[in-house]
Amino acid sequence: MSLRAVVWDMGGILYVTPFEVAAELEAANGLAPGTLPRGPFADGDDRGYAEVDAGALPEPEYWRRSRQNLLTAGIDVDVQRDIRWEGRERTEVFRALHAIAGSRYRQGLLTNDASAFLGPDWRSRWPWSHLFDAMVDSVDIGVRKPHPDAYRAAADALRVAVEECLFVDDLTVNVDAARAAGMAALRFDVMDPAGSVAAILRRIGLGPTGASRANRPIRAGGSGGGGGLALGWRA
Repeated sequence: MSLRAVVWDMGGILYVTPFEVAAELEAANGLAPGTLPRGPFADGDDRGYAEVDAGALPEPEYWRRSRQNLLTAGIDVDVQRDIRWEGRERTEVFRALHAIAGSRYRQGLLTNDASAFLGPDWRSRWPWSHLFDAMVDSVDIGVRKPHPDAYRAAADALRVAVEECLFVDDLTVNVDAARAAGMAALRFDVMDPAGSVAAILRRIGLGPTGASRANRPIRAGGSGGGGGLALGWRA
């Protein structure tokens, strides 16, 4: 069955990961480098994050434990509270989003944690809604990825079959579950965003055309909206 839609995860793909902001938070709070977790960017193994990637530990629990460990050490830093997400969009990804939005493909968002990081009313304030034909938040459907119903809900919202979707996520467990549900799927490597974007565009056959469109300036708020990547909100 031919692909008709691309379904994106949000955190770590559309936006950088909290791990990529860790050094900035450490500097702002007078903490020694390496105090905050680095996940896949850690010099050594981050066992907790490896468990998240494999599906053995829910991601919210990873952040809860990280927060508790910091508080136990007398450090009051909370990534959900303290990171300002405006201006932290991945430029190469948003160029691809614009390219796909201008193509024959439908485009959707399937997120587990947008409400936790951005607030429950994030969709009413988000300047990029015009790029998506459907946005599905786990808090609305009652299940989180990797539950198969989450992928079905995204396909239903896009009015396509699950087999007609290409799913993109940075966690292996969610990518594997998407394939098990019937979707094509690609794992987004947060260590190589540009390479991951290129693989996505190749998979849907945009190739040089997609790359050409992706070089256009990116703008928020629809065809008449102003501003660029710096538009956003406080988490």
